[in-house]
Amino acid sequence: MSKFTKRGVFLPSLKEPAASRPIADMPVPAQVFVPLVTAAGAPCRPAAGIYETVLRGEPLGFPEGDDVPAVFAPVTGVLSDVREMTHPLLGDISCAVLDGMAGEGETPRKRETAALTAEEIFAAARAAGIVDELDGSPLADKLESWVDTDPYLLGADGTEQEPYGSSAWAVLRAAAAEVSEGLGLAARAAGAIDCHIAVKQRGRQRRALAESAPGRLICTARGKYPAVPEPRSAVLPVRTVGVQACRALYRACAYGEPQSGCVVTVSGDAVANPQNVRVPTGTLVKDLLHFCGLSADPAYVILGDAMTGVAIAQTDIAVVPGIACILALTVRPQPKTRACVGCGRCVRACHADLLPFEIMRRLDNMQYERLSGLLPEDCDGCGACSYVCPAGLDVTAKVLEARDARGTIFLKWGDGDDL
Repeated sequence: MSKFTKRGVFLPSLKEPAASRPIADMPVPAQVFVPLVTAAGAPCRPAAGIYETVLRGEPLGFPEGDDVPAVFAPVTGVLSDVREMTHPLLGDISCAVLDGMAGEGETPRKRETAALTAEEIFAAARAAGIVDELDGSPLADKLESWVDTDPYLLGADGTEQEPYGSSAWAVLRAAAAEVSEGLGLAARAAGAIDCHIAVKQRGRQRRALAESAPGRLICTARGKYPAVPEPRSAVLPVRTVGVQACRALYRACAYGEPQSGCVVTVSGDAVANPQNVRVPTGTLVKDLLHFCGLSADPAYVILGDAMTGVAIAQTDIAVVPGIACILALTVRPQPKTRACVGCGRCVRACHADLLPFEIMRRLDNMQYERLSGLLPEDCDGCGACSYVCPAGLDVTAKVLEARDARGTIFLKWGDGDDL
């Protein structure tokens, strides 16, 4: 078994009732704010003039110095403005403001995908602007980086190990065959030895998924958070892509369809109707929360799940591919902060075998040059150390800060003991 299943923490499951409900289609919002940036972050210029109508799926933005469309309209609407906005995930960006209206673009014909070459698959993923929801990276770049590497297995990660998220399972339940086809295309293009779909579900749900994706290995990830989504008998390393990215890749290759939205879990104790919602790119968080309804004023709104999400101060933030969960909470699930007591719980929880409390101590003492031996760069930000900390410290944030310090400053405070 992998060391990932020997460490970590057990998390409560807070996925219901959203996980059991079908995906809801959100009506076209009055306005959507579509970021004019490519999946790789390159800025785009508007492809239409102010007050021009743009159909769903038509070009909305062109990359600077390139004639290939990179941003597409997620809904049919009128381009009413281009505004500068600050996005917590994308930074300072320009957004095309579309006044939404009923209407669809042309329905494309299905194309055969069996004979597509790796280059054609990469080109389709890049032209569609597909973002992998697991890490927010462009899918084409991610797959291309794995070509000609050591043998590996490719997994579609539908485990959703954090407490609230269930969007991946909702997509698998609704479109398992398309996810399976997209995963196969990704594996073929990236040169993987084999591929599989990993989930946490067992029994009847797992068997239903296997029937919906015949011929595809379905493995059940077990163990503590975070657990590696790999078959039990795996002897090769596993690399993972998102379930929604796999489906988007199939749609791009089979229909030439751009990634124009995503499925988002909307949950939390302030949400009246927790559910998974299919959301057009550029929909504001406040409109999505209004669609699901609020039973109370949320004290915290979080992009992402409870362990690794980002709290936002305002809800006029555009939803973009890569955001798979939005939480509205009335209370912050964290004890009162106290000083570190050196209990070592963070060490036992860390699946990367780090010493989080020692990294935090050296960072607080500004002993940046002495951090390299503690390997903070191995931290993936899973949040397990913060979850188990009895002092309520945000240990994960400290370790990630240490990872980025790079030894540029050294100031000795305290006794400065080495390991």
